Amino acid sequence: MRQFIVYTLTLLALAACIDQVQLPVRTEEPRLVVEGQITNEAPPYSVRLTYTGKYSGADGQNPANQYVESAQVVVGDDQGRSARFVSLGQGIYQTTDTTFRGQIGRTYSLSIALADGKRYASKPETMPDVPAIDSVSAVVQQSPSLTKPFVVEYGVNTLDPAGEKNYYRWTAYGITTRLSVGVPCSLGNPNMCNYRCWTTVTNDLVNIYSDEDINGNAIRNRAVLQVPVYNLGPQLMEVLQYGITQANYQFLKLYQQQNARTGSIFDPLPAPVVGNVTNVSNTADVARGYFAVTSLTRKRFRQQTYSASFYGALTSFIASQLIPPGDCRNTYGNVPVTEPEGW
Repeated sequence: MRQFIVYTLTLLALAACIDQVQLPVRTEEPRLVVEGQITNEAPPYSVRLTYTGKYSGADGQNPANQYVESAQVVVGDDQGRSARFVSLGQGIYQTTDTTFRGQIGRTYSLSIALADGKRYASKPETMPDVPAIDSVSAVVQQSPSLTKPFVVEYGVNTLDPAGEKNYYRWTAYGITTRLSVGVPCSLGNPNMCNYRCWTTVTNDLVNIYSDEDINGNAIRNRAVLQVPVYNLGPQLMEVLQYGITQANYQFLKLYQQQNARTGSIFDPLPAPVVGNVTNVSNTADVARGYFAVTSLTRKRFRQQTYSASFYGALTSFIASQLIPPGDCRNTYGNVPVTEPEGW
């Protein structure tokens, strides 16, 4: 009993020596977030305006999107031409002037007037040129996924122009088919309908590149998309190749680096990735996001062949898969059952 009392008193004494530390609670006022771009493709052009979530000790981060409504948004060029954006709701604004089209070599800036009187403007950027896509490559590869052990990896091939600095970004999407048993086309009809759906696969990774090391040479098999192989039918994909400015490249590079953080205690604390849109009356008030001035070229590719080295393994895997019953949309979501254009 005496030992227990001594032990208890010792713990109380140690507890009395510990000072309680009041950690500061992160409180950050909402910041404007600007996401949008103007390209050399035909309008309309869109901009999304939101506010960052507000942090507080009681409520935590507000997960809801803070849509910016009743803003006046205008894009203008270095020749004095401009186009207004109209609100479509939920923070989306879109141009309606079909004659205002982005041109390579022209300089553009975005201006935003908020309902509270604050005014923001993007730094003027000149639309760079972008080389054409020479071709698209397609290679079947094994993946670590047990449910999708085979994928087609698509790569882009292009020739970088010599004598100038070029910065690239790629996005891509692919369309492939998924099968089900289907449903009768009509009552008493032996034919089955809705047994084949077309699903879309996209790549959300930031894929950027600088020609610093290859200026004037070819870019070969730059990976842009992986589409799982569910059957031996064709796949359809489209790759978008952007010519972006150096400032846009640096913004995306920083965003890319922050997403690649390992999350260990040795990582530096993340700093906000600020963009190119600033309060015209307060240069310290920099919006999040970026208004990009980019050129764009596209190329479609229809994949139809599968290499002999993978053919046996592919057919074995496909034969082992159970085809689900019913309407394919019930299994794969609200996806099209009609053949896409270009298929």
